[in-house]
Amino acid sequence: MGKVVRFALALFVASLLGAAASVPVAADYGNSGGNVQLYQLTASMNCNNPAVCGDMLGGFWAWGVFNQDGSFDAEVTFCGHMSTPAGPGLAGAGHAHADGTYVVKEIFPGSGPWIVITHEVDVFTGLGRGTSFESSDPMPVAPAVKGHFSTTDLLGFSAPGVTFQLTVVPMHT
Repeated sequence: MGKVVRFALALFVASLLGAAASVPVAADYGNSGGNVQLYQLTASMNCNNPAVCGDMLGGFWAWGVFNQDGSFDAEVTFCGHMSTPAGPGLAGAGHAHADGTYVVKEIFPGSGPWIVITHEVDVFTGLGRGTSFESSDPMPVAPAVKGHFSTTDLLGFSAPGVTFQLTVVPMHT
């Protein structure tokens, strides 16, 4: 099941999107205990156009908070619309709690600052329930600037059945 969320996250990166925590306590969502939020991100992707997304039809919806101490946590809900005569394929919905670490850095000359996940652990509920996925592969997820980015902003084009959205809100930067 890690492949489903990893694919969603790869799309997130490819289109300036990203995501993904163990079950957080309420204090994680505020600035208590010295853990100051620096960024909140929301993202959504949906693709029902096989000409653009091939067999990977479906989407995800994500929310994440990136804290001053270099930690992040996120919630990702995803749904695959792929089904074949050989089996259910990627059909069905699921949810992942994710947490890990990140840095803010320039990913290539002139790119400006980016939020880059450096380590993450996803724990699945729903589709893939009881499984987890861990990665230490650096993954740029969003520019570290305030903004709302649409399909055309993210992909450079738009197409029927393809929707990508990303919102970055700096909190205490």
